[in-house]
Amino acid sequence: MLILTVCLGIYLVDLPLQILAENTSLTVVNSCVASELSTVQLHSYAKSITVKVFSGDTWGSGILIHKQGQDYGVLTNDHVLIPGQGKPYRIQTPDGRIYTVVVVEAAKFEGQDLALLKFFSPNKKYQVASLQKAAKLSENTEVFAAGFPLDSTNFLFTQGQIKLLLNQPLKGGFQIGYSNEIQKGMSGGPVLNHQGQVIAINGRHSYPLWGNPYVFENGEIPSAAIQKQMMKLSWAVPIQTFIKMAPKSIISQGC
Repeated sequence: MLILTVCLGIYLVDLPLQILAENTSLTVVNSCVASELSTVQLHSYAKSITVKVFSGDTWGSGILIHKQGQDYGVLTNDHVLIPGQGKPYRIQTPDGRIYTVVVVEAAKFEGQDLALLKFFSPNKKYQVASLQKAAKLSENTEVFAAGFPLDSTNFLFTQGQIKLLLNQPLKGGFQIGYSNEIQKGMSGGPVLNHQGQVIAINGRHSYPLWGNPYVFENGEIPSAAIQKQMMKLSWAVPIQTFIKMAPKSIISQGC
């Protein structure tokens, strides 16, 4: 494992990255060796890997998660794409450029609230996210979430803690309950640890206005007391779910 210096805005941060071949598409980092970043550095890094995903007349967020040649992959929530079905999808990258994206049909996530997009960028290079390999999460761990709220044109970066880790995921793959403020439009954005690694994908804000999203994948319903706890939290799909289910051609497992 070598140390690669990555420029995050005006900050130079030493991030341990798995050294990959030029055409390798996705970096999965061994979490035990990464250096912690300051909150300012994390904000800058999160902004560099988060895109706005335009879907019909609305938008969500997405994560730049792999690069292969001049092709880039963007991870988002499947529900972000529903308003734009039948229409072209577009993204806005951190530098403000707009790209048309297509859904990677080979990526089958089997009921998980995940979708993979790709776009071609012949002239511009973009930072791609590092993903946490090991599922070493615990309650009360500080985490950082990012995305583009619908009621603002600005990027939002929030700080909070993991409060619930479910042994069995909710429908859609939601398994991590955290206290960060997540607003509509931030679905598909990253949840990061102190090392800047993506540990999960934003997908559900607290206190939903309709329906009952708190149903386990096997159809069981949590007790009223547990549901009351769940309602107070935002919910995310663990990045390990993506790593396990993504096409093997785009995954490079770290050391």
